[in-house]
Amino acid sequence: MFGPHVTITTAGHPVLPELRALGAQFNLAVTIGSNAWIGSGATVMPGVSIGENSVIGAGSVVSRGVPANVVAFGAPCRVVRQVGEHDAEFYWRDRRIDIDADQFLAARSGR
Repeated sequence: MFGPHVTITTAGHPVLPELRALGAQFNLAVTIGSNAWIGSGATVMPGVSIGENSVIGAGSVVSRGVPANVVAFGAPCRVVRQVGEHDAEFYWRDRRIDIDADQFLAARSGR
């Protein structure tokens, strides 16, 4: 999932001015794992990998790889915590999820 105004950059340029003057640039793939969520206004730089199930906070600048199953944010983006039990009970800060697990699983399976 991507929030609005997310930028995924795969192109970059050398730092050395003489190389830039020659028109040198590079392209590096960005890899984003399944079920990752990238918040509004985040920028993902060339060559970065974001692991599955990870959440990137709004406005983050992701310049290094982010492992799977973590919450990361900031500029530069840093891992803040693992996705865990708290997330199974609360959808946002102290706001409790108001459906039970059976309802949730039934909704996911289309029953």
